[in-house]
Formats: sequence, C-alpha cells, structure tokens
Amino acid sequence: MKIRLNIEALIRDCGGASMTAKIAGVVRTAPYSWVKRRYISSRVLERIKEARPDLDINIYFDDEDYNENQTGSGTRVSG
Repeated sequence: MKIRLNIEALIRDCGGASMTAKIAGVVRTAPYSWVKRRYISSRVLERIKEARPDLDINIYFDDEDYNENQTGSGTRVSG
C-alpha cells in the first residue's frame, strides 16, 4: 500500500492557493508547484499547522493504490 499526501485538499481547506501561500510565507504560485511536484516541505507543513491547529493533517493522507484503482489510470482527473 502506498500512502500519498493529498496536497490539493490541504490547500483547499486552508482557503486556497493564495491563502496557503500567505500562511506558508511563500509566493502565491508556490502551492501550484507543490501539487505538480507532489512535494511539500516539512517546514511548510509546520507553518500550516501553526496557523491552522484545527486541521488534522492525518486526514490528508490517501491510499494511493485505492485511488489509482478507482479511475483506472491514477490521474485523478475527472471529465
């Protein structure tokens, strides 16, 4: 089983890309890069957790194998 951080959902729940960038202290476009690269640094996660202690980071971890099987392609793109 592979586990993947659902960065898109995290950004959405933080108020969108602009708000998440503000929370993290980065440029407005940085969250889009996190999604594209499927990577977010631990420092950014720390800043998000400091600003939004109400968020349970654990809920953003998905079973990647399950999601790939749902669409058949693993792209998570709906049409």
